[in-house]
Amino acid sequence: MVKDTFVITNPTGLHTRPAKRVVAEAKTFECDITITSISKGKVANLKSLLKLMKLGLSQDSEVELSCDGADEQAALDHIKSYIQNLED
Repeated sequence: MVKDTFVITNPTGLHTRPAKRVVAEAKTFECDITITSISKGKVANLKSLLKLMKLGLSQDSEVELSCDGADEQAALDHIKSYIQNLED
């Protein structure tokens, strides 16, 4: 399992449209991917749009991304970069 903590920088956070794109990216990986809202202490499967939306992640939310499985490091690197470079 690999983990990393970072801050959501997208000005509108992870509302429906960018969250849908993040979920689509997560589904391209074999490993299990979870995201945790540090301030709220809530965890969601990153391959589920509904569960991700329930976190209510806005700009400046601190999150922990965890990946566990065969392609975990590639998934962590790609998803973290993808989220940090979202513009919407």
